[in-house]
Amino acid sequence: MINIQIVDYPVLIAFWLAFTRLSAIIIQLPLFSNVSVPQVAKVLTVVVITYAFFDYISPHILKDIQFLGVDNFWALTLFNAIVGLIIGYFVKIIMFIFTSSGTVISQQMGFGALQYFDPSAGHRKGPFEKLIEWTVLILILSTGALYPMFRGIFNSFESIHVYNFTKFSHSTEFFVQFGKSIIMSALMLASPLIFINVLIMSVLGIIARTIPQMNVLMVSFVINIGLGLLVFTAISDEFFQVAYRMYTEKLGDWFQFIM
Repeated sequence: MINIQIVDYPVLIAFWLAFTRLSAIIIQLPLFSNVSVPQVAKVLTVVVITYAFFDYISPHILKDIQFLGVDNFWALTLFNAIVGLIIGYFVKIIMFIFTSSGTVISQQMGFGALQYFDPSAGHRKGPFEKLIEWTVLILILSTGALYPMFRGIFNSFESIHVYNFTKFSHSTEFFVQFGKSIIMSALMLASPLIFINVLIMSVLGIIARTIPQMNVLMVSFVINIGLGLLVFTAISDEFFQVAYRMYTEKLGDWFQFIM
């Protein structure tokens, strides 16, 4: 008969708390938020990452355990889960810049028109959302830009503790400015297509008044898609360079906030 005995109970709790915070962050990342990734693969990945970096982050977690005591296990678990969800959310909305700009572009070019004619169709990712999201993700993975993100995640164990968590109640201005900058960045990326769409609609409006018998609605679909594809092809190089620069800038702001 095998008897399992826990020698160092605080260390076991520290490992669980590290796993809780990291899992709340990693499941929100673009690669792991996909429903096609099995839950077992997500859990095992977090366990491996936690085990690999546990010696580095365990002293900081033990400070929280000593501060609240071993008896407050569920309070510590809830705290780390909340911190992980907040940190993961900030990382997730940085990527939301690109999906939202793709949504605006799809709507401007007419690819999202199905939702207007068939509301029961629900929300579907358009071609530009997928193209922009995965292209930027490949850029990030291939250039090593994930390193600052993971560095910020692991440094959060050093900077965010139970006894100083109240300092975030004074950070409302950062949250507002960060959210505003995300929206403005998405609109800036989509601005060339927005301008082209406004220009096309203005010209078609003049044509509709001049030639009333023309079916402007049908013509606008063809022109929007055709000219939109040409414009996006022309600006794609600059688009992804600006998108990557925005990612690094917003990640730097997030990193400073974590520290």
